[in-house]
Amino acid sequence: MHKRPLLIVILLLGFAACSQESGPPASGGPSSKSVTTEAVETAEPVATAGTEEKAGVVAEAISTIKRDTTDGAKLARKKCASCHYLDRNLRKVGPTLKGIYGHKPSISGIPFETWDEASLDAWLEDPKQVKPKTKMAIPGMKDAGERKAVIDYLKQL
Repeated sequence: MHKRPLLIVILLLGFAACSQESGPPASGGPSSKSVTTEAVETAEPVATAGTEEKAGVVAEAISTIKRDTTDGAKLARKKCASCHYLDRNLRKVGPTLKGIYGHKPSISGIPFETWDEASLDAWLEDPKQVKPKTKMAIPGMKDAGERKAVIDYLKQL
C-alpha cells in the first residue's frame, strides 16, 4: 500500500511532539499531573504555543502527498497502463511498473544501475534518447511536473 506518506506523517508528528518544551516544571510551578487534572476539571484546553500551526503544516503535507500521488496515478493510468501493469508483477507489452523504483532495469541496454528519480525522469522525458532502439513508442513526457507526479506515484507502487 502507500507506506511512504504514512511514514512522512509519522515523522512530522514526531518532530512536532519533540519540538514542544518538556522537562520538569520550574520550581514552585505546578506539576504536569495537576495541570492535566485542572484542565479536565475546568474543561479548558491546554495548548502549547505553535501546536495549531504544526497541525496545519502536517495537514498541508498530507494534502500535498495525496494530491501528488493521485495526479501521478491518473497520469500513469492514462499514459503507461496500456502497455505496462501498474498493480501486477506481470509483463504486458512492456515490463511491470509495480515496484520499479529503486530496482535495476529489467530490460537490457538501459544505462542505469537502478530506477531512481533522475533515471526515471530522463527515461520519461525521452526514452529514445536514453535507449535509441527502445520499443517504447511514446515520444516522452515533456512536462516536468507531470514526470515528477508519475515518479512520485511509482515510488508508492
